Amino acid sequence: MARWKLMTPHYLNVEGETWEYTENDRQTGRPKRVQFPVPRLLDIRDPSCWTNRWGNKDNEDGEIIVCHAGKGDAKDIVFIGDPTPDMLPVDDEAKAISATFEKKWRAKPENMAGDYSQSLIDKFQADMDELRSKPAEVPGLADLVSVIGKLVESNQKIERRA
Repeated sequence: MARWKLMTPHYLNVEGETWEYTENDRQTGRPKRVQFPVPRLLDIRDPSCWTNRWGNKDNEDGEIIVCHAGKGDAKDIVFIGDPTPDMLPVDDEAKAISATFEKKWRAKPENMAGDYSQSLIDKFQADMDELRSKPAEVPGLADLVSVIGKLVESNQKIERRA
């Protein structure tokens, strides 16, 4: 089995989720339909998305368990693609799959206050601030400036002769 529990809301590619665009063909008058696959929003705060529930009507709670095709229980939501850092592995196979992505997920937050996407934004912002603080160094720029200076001098000499 390869099953994960969602810790934050996710847009996941789920088979069968499509958006349909319809327009009428101007020449034939017939409707023309095109379907596009779209990701599905799985929100951990939305009871309609929960795959497992517990508690009573007034104090109900739940979770969303996702899996790869043929690797989960009947209630699990089958998704297409790679797991994310905000998915908690439920079994050993999921832990092994998630472990292969550790280098890719190195910006994963240490605490659960933020999610992976917010940690990436924070990391990009810090990298951008660091780059802005350093002076720009272009290799070969000094040579290019000296060549341009010599070219300008030679052009001025040619103009004086003419």
